[in-house]
Amino acid sequence: MRTADSVFLEVYTSKGPAEFINYLRGIRSDFVLVSREDLEDRNGEVLMRELEKGRDAALLVIGDPMIATTHAAIAVIAKKRGFKVKVINSVSIVCALISQLGLSPYKLGPLATITYPRMGVLSMRAYEVLNENLSRGLHTILLLDIKDGGGFMNVQEAVELLKKMENIGKLGIVSNDLMVIYAARVGWDNQGIKISTVNDVPDMGDTPHTIVIPGLLNPVEQDYLVNILGANEELVRRHTAFISRFINKSP
Repeated sequence: MRTADSVFLEVYTSKGPAEFINYLRGIRSDFVLVSREDLEDRNGEVLMRELEKGRDAALLVIGDPMIATTHAAIAVIAKKRGFKVKVINSVSIVCALISQLGLSPYKLGPLATITYPRMGVLSMRAYEVLNENLSRGLHTILLLDIKDGGGFMNVQEAVELLKKMENIGKLGIVSNDLMVIYAARVGWDNQGIKISTVNDVPDMGDTPHTIVIPGLLNPVEQDYLVNILGANEELVRRHTAFISRFINKSP
């Protein structure tokens, strides 16, 4: 940030707490905020113009930059135009969540995003991925959508959409025996993690929110959820039995 000629910050794929943004301003007060339209609709032209002037340009993002396809696309555009690209990694929501929840990364299945209906169509992709993962006993991270006008989906909206998917798919996934881990503001000082069901969705406060649905849990994972995160032991047992039945009935 100190050595680049121009510094840009995007806070639409995620967001940072105010104190963190103020910390950044303490390092470099002249950074420029860029929008979704700047990066996606206009293909990052605001950065490309700086590069074409022979200046170094840095794009700051919250979390690990290549977790969002937007940033990968910007890197490709810059490279095709003949500019050098360097990626400086940070902690992604994926590794942060797995670490905070005490779940084994070896049992993490594909991720999916619960999206808002668009053009009157509700995407079933998150439900399909969840079904595939649970049938193999794998953990599922469900990221939550960004609103078209800005802002982030919360866990209440996400669960309502999952229930709608269940009404369509009718695979028996979204059940009160399914243990759901609700996470908010992971990595912030006011991080929140609560473990419940789809019929008892907790108030997680300010976004961003994420949902994790565990697969089969080994004894260490169970102990961590119960003793560190305060999960109800009976819910853990019900969930384990539910996932075992789900695996056994899968073809």
